[in-house]
Amino acid sequence: MTRVCIDWFPKGWDSRQRKAGFYLDDAIKSQLDLLLKNIINDWDFTIIITGGGEVRVGKSVLAMQIGAYWSYEVQRLYKKNIVFDIENNFVLDGKKLIERGNYLGKNYPFSVLIFDEAGADLEGRKAVQTQTQDVLDFYRECGQYNLLNILVMPDYFDLPKGIALNRSIFLLDVYYNCNEEGIFERGYGKFYSKRNKKQLYLKGKRELNYNAHPYNFSFNFHPFYPIDEAEYRELKQKALSSRENRKRNKFQMQRDACWFLLWSEFGIKQEEIGRRMEQLTGVFVPQNTISDGIRHYTMENE
Repeated sequence: MTRVCIDWFPKGWDSRQRKAGFYLDDAIKSQLDLLLKNIINDWDFTIIITGGGEVRVGKSVLAMQIGAYWSYEVQRLYKKNIVFDIENNFVLDGKKLIERGNYLGKNYPFSVLIFDEAGADLEGRKAVQTQTQDVLDFYRECGQYNLLNILVMPDYFDLPKGIALNRSIFLLDVYYNCNEEGIFERGYGKFYSKRNKKQLYLKGKRELNYNAHPYNFSFNFHPFYPIDEAEYRELKQKALSSRENRKRNKFQMQRDACWFLLWSEFGIKQEEIGRRMEQLTGVFVPQNTISDGIRHYTMENE
């Protein structure tokens, strides 16, 4: 391993840090250096970081470290005035991805854009949704911005084929091990080249089998945060809450639409709808709640 970004992260930046900078696996560094050598020649790249279908295995930390090293090297090698912070280089919502990508591309080309929790907007089974289609369109068309795009999500096989096979250049799948004392330890990963990740997707998607095709090499990484850890955790919590609220709003709209159909097109009285709802769910639904739901749906669709 090689210590990198020494000027950016002096000793004491992180409570677990004993020296300036942080360690980056030499094999991963070589792959990034190859991309850095080419990005200046009107290229852009997308890499994928997954967790073998699991969460809490260190995907975001690895993405941050890659993003920090990339930004540091772009400034050092090419004297480009780019940014690396939570506000500009991280998104957790597909709605903000396009806005942030356009901003970085126009003002800070060659930057890194990390789309954490990307699975919420890029799962293959959601590909028909408008927001998902907008995200897919962005990745198809963002090459002109010369960015390094990093997609972070639990499961590689949830990606649409276009991104999994063609739009991305390599895959990093991270995992944890159990030590001799029975303690789970993060910081392990497998590298799949463009060719190998294609074969993994084609052979393993049906059964979600990450052993369906060999990886190129394994690597390690350390638990170092190159951004403010507390601030990032707060950002992720807010994004999760926002996503849950959108789900609830969607389900409420669907419920109100069903009540509207039963009342307006099938002629079922609101009191009867409430009685049948209680029979089916065990939850009492008063008539005024159903009336309010129908009114809200009507107002939203006028």
